[in-house]
Amino acid sequence: MKTYGYVFGMGLQKALAYRADFLLTLASCIFPILMQVCLWTALYAAGAADTGGYTYEQMILYTLLAGITARIVATGFENDVAQDIKDGGLNKYLVKPVDYGGYYFAQFLGGKTGPIAFLLAVTAAVLAGAAAVLGTAFSPLRLGLYALSLAGAAVLNFVLFYAIALLGFWLTEIRQLFGTIAIVILVASGGVFPLDIFGPAGRWMAAVLPFGYTTQFCVNIVTGRLAPGQIALGFAAQWLWAGAFAALCAVLWRQGAKRYTAVGG
Repeated sequence: MKTYGYVFGMGLQKALAYRADFLLTLASCIFPILMQVCLWTALYAAGAADTGGYTYEQMILYTLLAGITARIVATGFENDVAQDIKDGGLNKYLVKPVDYGGYYFAQFLGGKTGPIAFLLAVTAAVLAGAAAVLGTAFSPLRLGLYALSLAGAAVLNFVLFYAIALLGFWLTEIRQLFGTIAIVILVASGGVFPLDIFGPAGRWMAAVLPFGYTTQFCVNIVTGRLAPGQIALGFAAQWLWAGAFAALCAVLWRQGAKRYTAVGG
């Protein structure tokens, strides 16, 4: 455990040391959100009074919260994993008494700690503004459940992208696909717009597939669109999917390690 604690600390130090990178990344996320706000503003101004069951104010609130939530649970380590597999960097981990996935998970959590604190402050500001504009009170219980859902979403997103990265044992150039995969998952998670706008198909996607439990589920908790029973089922699905992908990662690692050829490193 000391090893993983040390790795967690390294991830935290790296995140704090490269504050400029974080701010640039944050700025790159703000632009798409502003574009979406402008798009929805134009759409509703053209007469779309209710889209997918969302009023204009609700859609803007969803857009802001979804953008922040997606940023909180975003990964980014998958390129390093694929690079380790391709170039032999994996060698140094195989001879150490450390679990490779556990190493990256500890680093992932450490790297998230600082940015999450900032993003949660931004979330609080957004909710305060929404409360003033919409006259809606966000209950402490829902805020607490939102924070709890973020933990599950982060774990689920980690094992999801870790499983994708481990495909590098079979697909040496999988890094070329990460950008496309990330965009597809972002849309499928409700990180760009609520899946409800696609009607029954969108609601089915949000309920059955794992992606919606990384973003839309979390946002719908805090905005009050889910009943207590739906929240309980959502938490169960979130962690069941996380467990399923963790098991898949174990299988992929075990099979991939058998065919791994140590080169370089």
